[in-house]
Amino acid sequence: MIVMQPVRETRAPDGFGLWPVAATEPSGFLPLNGGLSPAEVGTAVMRIAACNDVDPDGDRPPRPAAALDSFLHGLLTFDDLFAAGGLRVTDTSTGVTFLPGCCDGLEDWRNWHRFADGGGMLGFGHAPVSPVAERLGDTVQLTVDAEQHDSAAIELSVTGLRRLLTSAEAT
Repeated sequence: MIVMQPVRETRAPDGFGLWPVAATEPSGFLPLNGGLSPAEVGTAVMRIAACNDVDPDGDRPPRPAAALDSFLHGLLTFDDLFAAGGLRVTDTSTGVTFLPGCCDGLEDWRNWHRFADGGGMLGFGHAPVSPVAERLGDTVQLTVDAEQHDSAAIELSVTGLRRLLTSAEAT
């Protein structure tokens, strides 16, 4: 069985105290779904805010002085947010897991639909790990690391990919 779920890249909160967050591994992925605890939701929001916590340029208002307002500034003032993570695909029969790459974000989920419709290749990162999706006719191949000639991969039908996307969007 092949499953797909949206995941959010996480890092340990390191003394974060603006709201409750869950303890996490030093780095990894937090599955996003309707069953998250309040602290896990806090972790997801904290990481999205942190990804967008950059000093304003001339197009955005100045950063507020208060700690909470300052931390949330990017989250509230960027038109397009970055949310490190993406869609994790796991083949439970083989144990192969296709993870989002360094150049992948949750905001890019629509690219999967364009890929399913139009085919070609969809890259999610670069060395040292380069996950790639490739459509070969009616088959989709998700290669865990395109930099390795013998990389593990998951194969599924385009119809199966569309079902996985629908399921992931519903979680």
